Amino acid sequence: MQMPTASNLPGATIRSGNSSSISLLGEAVSSAVRIRYMTAGAAILTLFGAWWCLQALAQWSTHPSWSIPAGIATTVTLLGLCVLRLSATRKMPRFRDPVAAAKGKHAGMLFGIIFGLEGVLIALCSALLTNHGLSPWIPTATAGIVGLHFIPLARVFEVPLYYWTGSLAVLGALGCLLVHDAGTRQQWVGFCMSAVLWGTAGLLLLQMHRSQPVQV
Repeated sequence: MQMPTASNLPGATIRSGNSSSISLLGEAVSSAVRIRYMTAGAAILTLFGAWWCLQALAQWSTHPSWSIPAGIATTVTLLGLCVLRLSATRKMPRFRDPVAAAKGKHAGMLFGIIFGLEGVLIALCSALLTNHGLSPWIPTATAGIVGLHFIPLARVFEVPLYYWTGSLAVLGALGCLLVHDAGTRQQWVGFCMSAVLWGTAGLLLLQMHRSQPVQV
């Protein structure tokens, strides 16, 4: 006669099944929250990418007739994909997770601090450059500061891709320092930043598409 063990008792089977379901539910909730945050980030990056593109085109008096429609199409496409991704999260679990909520609150606080420091640095650089008659260098300095702020954000939001975003933006800004003509330099800074930000937004959306949360 087989002696009962913890693994073959009915109660243990039920508890084991419940634990598995809770684990899967937790993973689904965590994935859903992460996707919403990443989608919001992709939308913000898309809008700032559009702003930098407009700044570049403003410095290019002979820009091709298709350049503005191409920029608009890129922006609309990326924003449309963000909307579709957010719509897909409606089918995901919406249970309150105290741990995830606390983690999100902490990340939001750190983001506010980093964003505030970024704004202060841009304002200081702009004031100093203007006072020394170097205002044409403001866009390049701004691009470098924007790139630097992605480095800590990569850790705050646990998005390693932001390390590449920040590095490419900083390298692009440094490369543009070699361009002596102010208009041409601002043009290349704008195109570099728009490409980096739009590229990051597209890769974020691709990552979210590949990492579908478990349906419970």
